[in-house]
Amino acid sequence: MAHKILIIDDDKINTAIVRLPLAEARYDISVAHDGDAGLALVKEIYPDLIILDVYMPKMNGYEFMQELKTVKEGYFPDVIMLTANETLEAEFKLEGVKGYFVKPVEHEPLLKKIVECLGPNSI
Repeated sequence: MAHKILIIDDDKINTAIVRLPLAEARYDISVAHDGDAGLALVKEIYPDLIILDVYMPKMNGYEFMQELKTVKEGYFPDVIMLTANETLEAEFKLEGVKGYFVKPVEHEPLLKKIVECLGPNSI
């Protein structure tokens, strides 16, 4: 069974760029374009990993992380953050954040980090 990955990013072009190599690696991909929609999907599919943009309308990545803690006791998937701001490294020390990437995201390092999070047999 394929690992479930949820991509939450308001930029549809960036979402497509991130989604392509994950689909090719046969992950089960879901997409939301804002934090509210992402949270609703989390409650529906309980993804194994979330790829989350920091700056989005309605609910930003930091607010999403706070809400994620309330979804279900004992459930807290790994999160990889995406940002256009290269100076935010210290901000990504939040619980559950396993890494971050500056946009545009390069495929190979992203896939390597996903395998690190989900395990070597995840592809």
